[in-house]
Amino acid sequence: MTYGGQGHPGQQPGWRPAQPGGQQPWPGQPQGQYQVGPFTPPLPQPPLPEPPLTLPGWGAIPALLGAILAAVGLLALPWFGEVTFFDFSESMGAASATELTGEQRWLDLYFSPGGFIALALAVIAPSMWALGTLRDRDSVRRRGGLTRKSLGEGRTGPTRALIAVLAGLCLLYHVISLLVLTDSGEHLDELAAGPWLVVAGTALSVVGAVIGPRVPPRPGWGQPPAR
Repeated sequence: MTYGGQGHPGQQPGWRPAQPGGQQPWPGQPQGQYQVGPFTPPLPQPPLPEPPLTLPGWGAIPALLGAILAAVGLLALPWFGEVTFFDFSESMGAASATELTGEQRWLDLYFSPGGFIALALAVIAPSMWALGTLRDRDSVRRRGGLTRKSLGEGRTGPTRALIAVLAGLCLLYHVISLLVLTDSGEHLDELAAGPWLVVAGTALSVVGAVIGPRVPPRPGWGQPPAR
């Protein structure tokens, strides 16, 4: 039986049955041409890990050396003859607060918590910074502090300047305290090795903070992290 004068498609010359997964070829079309298989979407690729923001750099050498020297000078070596930092602290603590002059109050603060706080601030922050501990966004969020925003944008200059200034202020505090202790520097030559090591170690910490860590190329740090 015919429809419109044409026979069943299976009776037309050149007709081939449809191939599995493909399209039925037109009459006269060579087999294997224009046959589209089932489409498989590409698998999603995992996001590439971000490069580290900082890595251990040359600044770690003076920073760590300075930390050791300052700690030994403050905690172990004598300051005047055989008198240590702790001896000064005990003698200042025994004096009545009402009997202290302005300079003695300064020294009382320095030999109680001030010297220890200045030592910690001067050596810990530069050492951690130069060792490249701020490596990823998580560490920046936890320890970025006042410069968290600039570090998140991949800029390390503000952090370098902040830590160097902080260590420099601690160095200035040590120097002023030693000048007060030696009557405006008249007896500096009588100081033992301890305070000189504190000053030298703190100065090395400033150098280590300025040199800082190694900053590798880090494309993509200015953009939000991939999810």
